[in-house]
Amino acid sequence: MNQKKKEISKDVAAFANSNGGIIIYGLTEKDHKANSFSFVDGDIYSKEWLEQIISSTIQRNIEGLKIFPIRNNGNTKETIYVVQIPESFDAPHLSKDKKFYKRYNFESVAMEEYEIRNLYGKKSKPILTIESYVLKYVETKNNQVNFLCRVGISNDGDIEESNYKINTYFEEYLPSGFKIGWETHDTHKKYNLTKIADNRWKVSNIGDSAIYPNEVLNISHFNIYFSKNDILEAFDKMKISFTLLYSGGQDKFEIDFTSHKEYYMQQEKYLD
Repeated sequence: MNQKKKEISKDVAAFANSNGGIIIYGLTEKDHKANSFSFVDGDIYSKEWLEQIISSTIQRNIEGLKIFPIRNNGNTKETIYVVQIPESFDAPHLSKDKKFYKRYNFESVAMEEYEIRNLYGKKSKPILTIESYVLKYVETKNNQVNFLCRVGISNDGDIEESNYKINTYFEEYLPSGFKIGWETHDTHKKYNLTKIADNRWKVSNIGDSAIYPNEVLNISHFNIYFSKNDILEAFDKMKISFTLLYSGGQDKFEIDFTSHKEYYMQQEKYLD
């Protein structure tokens, strides 16, 4: 029994110390794939028993861990437990045998000293993500179609971040009347327009202020201009994507530009 508790403690802590994951108790494996049922007797090993093992043998509690019992036709004696383990920002977590583990090649292996040291600073990092975007049809004037593009980012980490930028890419198809511009009141922002290739442009915007924990900022705000003759083809062929870069990593998001086609055509029909 003690060995079973040690294995549960080691494996759960290893997932939390790594990228999170799911452990299923009640299945056998073959070549690292589920092979057959090996039910757990839920009357003896209850969900509460499993929760108590995890909470009492792993030091620092793992926030957000969930356990889902699955009964075979309602029979508690034939139970499968699905344990959902999040990537923990309170890592590293110490197992019952007083060691720190990580996941590596389908196994839970002891961590090196430097790996443990790096995890202690995991929580105190900025975590920037692309929170939202707006791609809005504004008007058609002098045979030129104007769209507004705006991008918002958020900081889900625990400290502020001052060094970040967002790149907006326009690729695959660039119509003849394609042009980028920004409002007069935004000229203080650090914009840069780069032609990477004949069919690829990049708009870069460097952040001009720190973004604090739990804060959302609109970092990029510019206009895109198309020739009215080319706009429908642009909807079908142009690829638009964002890449957010910061000192702790990056985030990416791609727009489905085709999905904006119907709204544009409705507005044009209304104006006509």
